Amino acid sequence: MANNAVTAKSRAVFGKMLQKDDIIVLTHKGTVSAAVAYLKAKPFYAAALADTDEAAVHREQAESLINRNVYDNYLRVLRYASGSKDGIMSFYIRRLECEQLIKAVIAIVTGEQEGFVASFPEYAADRFSFDPMKLATAKDLTTAASVIKGTIYHRALAPLFNEPEPDIDRILTTISVCYIKWAFEQIDRAERGATRDRLKYFFLRKTDADNLMMCLRLKALGIENERIKELMIPYHKRLKRKEIDLALGLPDAVNTLREMFVGERIIAEEVSDIPEINVNIADRRYFRHRLAVCTNETEALYSLTMLMSAECTDLCRIIEGLRYGLPPEEIEKYLTIM
Repeated sequence: MANNAVTAKSRAVFGKMLQKDDIIVLTHKGTVSAAVAYLKAKPFYAAALADTDEAAVHREQAESLINRNVYDNYLRVLRYASGSKDGIMSFYIRRLECEQLIKAVIAIVTGEQEGFVASFPEYAADRFSFDPMKLATAKDLTTAASVIKGTIYHRALAPLFNEPEPDIDRILTTISVCYIKWAFEQIDRAERGATRDRLKYFFLRKTDADNLMMCLRLKALGIENERIKELMIPYHKRLKRKEIDLALGLPDAVNTLREMFVGERIIAEEVSDIPEINVNIADRRYFRHRLAVCTNETEALYSLTMLMSAECTDLCRIIEGLRYGLPPEEIEKYLTIM
């Protein structure tokens, strides 16, 4: 019953989310205040924005509330889970944790811890496996290593943190690897057969896209091939390492890598000049389909969370565009509306 409850609740939440027409209307609102007022009248955002004074709201506050709405809805559906809420069903909390750990590392290296603290999603802090505020006060990575002691990250990151000249890009890749390794261990404990393979594919489709995106960007910047390969996440599904090796060695490597998004079925078609937007549109379509047909509670919650996150990203891009006075057609270039 609980399994069906998560699936039903996930679909019900999705039904309250915005339609394409809503997104188009928002791009024409002209100001952040007008956009927030519009969202406030929508069922999916009414509670999150109820106490917000739209006349005084600023961009950062609006984006924070929209992000928190994803988290709160995730937790509401999670309550109906039949299995452990600390295993694979906690995937979204672990993902937030990884994102903040990455931001903290960058803040420590650049000496901008105040910015990390200001943007940190405090509402999630009590569910993290490390103390983010202690991490924010760390003056160097050696100190940061002690803060993450006992977590899934420590064994892999401590040696990298303690190097005389830490390789920051390698550290960031390793954080992602720790997350995927954790997810696969949790999936193996909780699921079997086709469901287990499908859940792993959820993570691998993102890894394929992230690796290809990274290769494309670094190659366009003239980074050496061996360095690019060194920074790839060592997990893949459709994107094979030998195809990357071959593409990187070609004279027209950048265009070849772009073509691989379709060739390796990471996306169905090129609908934008921006690879990231193509990937996000493909993900949105995929998870909308999975939510409609799935019967497994983890699959339903994961699909819903990916869809909520996609809408959140679109809204934050709209708000940023409105804040800087971009025309609607320019904002739309960066959206994943379908």
